Amino acid sequence: MKVTPLFSRRTTVSKAVLCAVILLSTAAMAVPFASNSPASAATIAKCTTANTYVWASSAGNGTAGTTYYVLEFSNIGSKACTLRGNATVRGVTKTGVPLGKPASAQGAPSTVTLAPMGTAHAILGVEDTGAACPGKSVNAAGLRVVPPGQTLPNPAGEKDEVENFGVSVCVSKSSMSVQPIRAGTGIPLYTTS
Repeated sequence: MKVTPLFSRRTTVSKAVLCAVILLSTAAMAVPFASNSPASAATIAKCTTANTYVWASSAGNGTAGTTYYVLEFSNIGSKACTLRGNATVRGVTKTGVPLGKPASAQGAPSTVTLAPMGTAHAILGVEDTGAACPGKSVNAAGLRVVPPGQTLPNPAGEKDEVENFGVSVCVSKSSMSVQPIRAGTGIPLYTTS
């Protein structure tokens, strides 16, 4: 007969309880801040310029003449809202004057539901203007990003501008592309869709 010390049994029970607490905590945290649930999106209002904040990291991931950045869209309102489609993205000067042509939309859209304080993302591709439009580019100080289904506020303000985001854009043609909004926060240098 094997005798298990009382201390060992208590340790085993303690470990089991600790594992259960960790699993329950993890499951509770897994409640999504953004989802692609079409059923819930039908009854939830669209996000507005008043409750959507746009931000980004200037860390980009480059391949074959294009650098990709993650644009983030956060619901700063008190109720869930939805976004569907592609944002409108343009380069701007320090004073907010638009430069070049807007980014071209790519990919198939889906509806994303954002909980309050939830975030969704989109991938922005910026072409190397040295190859796309040699000698016909300008340097932008930032980006104006209008989330899908929203109109540009008048006047434009902080919620739709990504400042200190220096990119070079072609003057007469689009040298950027933007994918549709996707659920979840994107991770710079890692998220690709």
